[in-house]
Amino acid sequence: MIITLVLLLITLGFVVWPAFSHRNVKISREAENLRLYEQRKKEIADADYSAEEREQMLLELDLELVSSDSDIATGGDVSPKTKILSAFAIFIIMVSSVLYLYQDMGAQDEIIATQLLNKMSTAQLTGEEQKTLKESLRKASISKPKNGEWAYLYARMLYADGQYAEGVTAFENILTTIPDEAKADKSATLVQIAQGKFYLSQQKATPEIYSLVEQALELEPNNSQALGLAGVIAFELNYFEDAFGHWKTLWFNISNSADASALEQAIQRLVTILEEQGKTVDVSWMKRAEIKVFVSISDELNAQLNESDAVFVMAKALTGPAMPLAAVRLMAKDLPLEVSLNDSQGMVPGVSLSKFEEVQIIARVAKGGKPMASAGDLQGIISPVSVKGTDSVTLVIDQVVE
Repeated sequence: MIITLVLLLITLGFVVWPAFSHRNVKISREAENLRLYEQRKKEIADADYSAEEREQMLLELDLELVSSDSDIATGGDVSPKTKILSAFAIFIIMVSSVLYLYQDMGAQDEIIATQLLNKMSTAQLTGEEQKTLKESLRKASISKPKNGEWAYLYARMLYADGQYAEGVTAFENILTTIPDEAKADKSATLVQIAQGKFYLSQQKATPEIYSLVEQALELEPNNSQALGLAGVIAFELNYFEDAFGHWKTLWFNISNSADASALEQAIQRLVTILEEQGKTVDVSWMKRAEIKVFVSISDELNAQLNESDAVFVMAKALTGPAMPLAAVRLMAKDLPLEVSLNDSQGMVPGVSLSKFEEVQIIARVAKGGKPMASAGDLQGIISPVSVKGTDSVTLVIDQVVE
């Protein structure tokens, strides 16, 4: 872009210069005509003409000089000022055209990148498409520097291609543009920088990398990616207690996901090391919470029950999050029935049944088909219920929601 503007300035110089040089050309032509006039006048005077002939020839010479001066005066029908204004107008049009083309090319890169990203979500890109996507992201990140999304995606592409040094530099540049209040974005970017440096060091942990992850966790303590990486780095640096703390927090975040079992194996390995060092480690929290609930309906309300009614059984915190910690759905025709509530039925990532000591259990016949309580629904509540209890809980649906 800078090179283009320099070339435009040079072009402007070529356009403007004739306007400034026009006056000098005019003066030169006037001087030459005057010199020729004087020379011809002397020749007439020296020649052997009669007085009448000499007078006639001098008159013609004067008329010729006047005619030449008139041609010079009217020959440039456009003034220098007009030419200069016209030159600047042309220059502005040229700059506007270049900027328009520049923006249009940037928009084209965004369109191409968007199309390929959409395709990548449903199919694998070819090698050529991968190159095109990477180049489009690079250009889009340059043409739209305020849109950090393009720069972030380009940096991720660099990682995907094994260009960790370039990727780290890209993420470090992104970090400088993120405002302090955007803590989650700063945290995620710090994790990416730490991850890139970890691969650059051939997956060898260093205090510098661990410091980056700690900074990320200060900004967002429940960042699962940061917790996982922090545990790995701490483990490699023999900071076993720190690793245990990171992975314990991570376990509560993902205890109801498929990744939890792999994490549990890593935690057990860590526990063995700590116990060999003579330390006592409590892992009772890692036992998956489960509450067995026998659900039935009272004889008084049984007549209002339709076999197709939906029944929701849920565990909710006594205080804290409003969303159920665990929930199951069954049909009224299945009652009475014993159901199990556990961490795998969580509604919100990072908020699980295991994090609470006591809960309330609600069984609701949703006449409108929705789990939220509505007038006319039938329900039963029992509270408090110990999460770590082993006995089955009996819950009778015996109330009408008003």
